[in-house]
Amino acid sequence: MNLTNGNVQVLTLNASTTLAFSGATNGAACSLSLYLKQDATGSRVITWPSSVKWPNGVAPTLSTGANKIDLVVLETLDGGTTWFGALAGADYR
Repeated sequence: MNLTNGNVQVLTLNASTTLAFSGATNGAACSLSLYLKQDATGSRVITWPSSVKWPNGVAPTLSTGANKIDLVVLETLDGGTTWFGALAGADYR
């Protein structure tokens, strides 16, 4: 996900996906609201980079049903070296 494309992005999952983040301003804080949308097949899985830290060290369980949408908010304080993630909403229909 390239932050130069904006801080609100939609990713339609048509395959299981390993995410990477780029484009954060070096040394600056920024955030990304990421809408993850399952395609009509569903069952797609996200693999998060190790730079993403989650509450209690556990990545959230995301929706896998066809056409379901989850919202994940990611913030960095150090230009993208470390990201703090939170599931803001799940199973939107």
